[in-house]
Amino acid sequence: VLAKEKTIIPARSECLIQGVSEVSGKFRYAVTDFPSQVSQKGVLVAATLVDLKREAIPVRVLNLDNKPKTVDKGAVIATCEPVMDIVARPQEFSESLRLPLILENLEELNEEQRTVVKELLQEFQNLFSTSDSDVGRCNMTQHRINTGNHPPIKQYPRRLPLAKKEEAERLVKEMVDNGIIEESSGPWAAPIVLVKKKDGSTRFCVDHRKLNEITIKDSYPLPRIDDTLDALNGSQWFSTLDLKSGYWQVEIQPEDKEKTAFTTGQGLWQFKVMPFGLCNAPATFERLMETVLRGLTSEACLVYLDDIIIVGRTFQGHLNNIRKVFQRLQKANLKLSPKKCRFFRKEVSYLGHIISADGVKTDSEKTKVVVD
Repeated sequence: VLAKEKTIIPARSECLIQGVSEVSGKFRYAVTDFPSQVSQKGVLVAATLVDLKREAIPVRVLNLDNKPKTVDKGAVIATCEPVMDIVARPQEFSESLRLPLILENLEELNEEQRTVVKELLQEFQNLFSTSDSDVGRCNMTQHRINTGNHPPIKQYPRRLPLAKKEEAERLVKEMVDNGIIEESSGPWAAPIVLVKKKDGSTRFCVDHRKLNEITIKDSYPLPRIDDTLDALNGSQWFSTLDLKSGYWQVEIQPEDKEKTAFTTGQGLWQFKVMPFGLCNAPATFERLMETVLRGLTSEACLVYLDDIIIVGRTFQGHLNNIRKVFQRLQKANLKLSPKKCRFFRKEVSYLGHIISADGVKTDSEKTKVVVD
C-alpha cells in the first residue's frame, strides 16, 4: 500500500493516511500490516480489513517518536495479504470492541498520558475477555467440597414449563461448549432454578442448599469493607477491575466435581469449575485472589472477591501498579471483563461507595431506593 498524499504525523499521535494498492482487486479483503522499513522509523500501522475495490485504503498510522514524522507521497506504508471469509456467531465478538471503548474513556488524562496507557493496555490485551466463552482458568487454588462421611444426596428435578425447559437445555449446551460443565455418572444430583436478570436474560442456578447443609465450612475470612475503604486514604488515582465470570475461572478438586451434579430432567451434569451458590465459594475465591496478588495488596491494590481496585498517588506510580497487577493476573491465567473495568479515574464506585482523593462517601445510587 502506497501513501496517496504527503502526510505529516504529529509527535506521539495517531492519524489516518489515505493509501492506494499496487495490485488490482483480485480479492475482496486484505489485512494491512506494516513493513519493516516503516516500523524501524518509529511508525506503526494498525492491522485491519480493507476492500481493494475502493479507490483509497484508509490506514491508521501511529507515530511513537517525540518528533513529527513525514510520510512522502508514494512511500510504502503497509502490505496486503488475502484473507478468507468465515462464518462466526456475532455474540463471539460482543466484547472484542470494549478495549477501544476503554481507551476513549480516559478523560482525566492528557494526550501524552493517553498514549502511554494505550500502549500498556495493548501490551496486556490478551488479559481481557473477548467473548462469553473466553474465560480464564486458574489452578493456583482448587475449590474443595468437604462433606465428611455424609452419604450422597440425590434430589429429583423440578418441573419446568415447556419454554423454560428449552431455555434450560440451551444454557446447558452453552456451558458444555464453553467447558464449564461435563456429563456426570456420580450419585449426587440437585435441581436447577432459572432466574430472570434485570436485563431480561436468564441466570442458570443450581439449588445447592442441601449440599451446603452438610459441607464443613471454610473459615477463611473476607476482608472487612470498612478496613478496605480506610486503606484507600491518600490515593489520587484509581482503577477498578472485574474478573470475567470470576467463579468459573477457579477449578474444583477432581474428587469433588460429582458433588456439584445437577439435572434438568434430561441428563446429569457436573461442574468442571466452581459454580455459584456453594457456601465456601467466597472463601475459596478470596484465598485465590490474595494468593495471586500477595505482596501488592498493601500498597498497589486492594481486593474484595472479584472486585479489585488499584491505587496510586501519582500518574506514573499508578501506571506501575497497574502493570504489576496485570502481570500477576496474566501469570495466574485469569481474564478481565473489559466492559466492567475503569482506568485512571479521580473518582470511582467501589463496594457501594464513591472513592476519590477527597475521601469516601456513600454511592447515591445505593440509597436512592430507600429515599424514594
